[in-house]
Amino acid sequence: MQSAEKIQKQYEDLKNLLISIEVDLLKNLQKGNKAAGTRARKILREVKKEATAIIKAMIELEKQE
Repeated sequence: MQSAEKIQKQYEDLKNLLISIEVDLLKNLQKGNKAAGTRARKILREVKKEATAIIKAMIELEKQE
């Protein structure tokens, strides 16, 4: 069972992930830092996972209403 508060928390976590990727992304793009590119891709995979979880939670919440 999902609640609106839990979904909101998941959304805040997703926003924090997107903010955290900026440093590594810029290091990779501007300085060619390959390790930073690897970290950025890892975070992007986590963003996809979190977004999918939010979508599923929203659908479940809508079904309950």
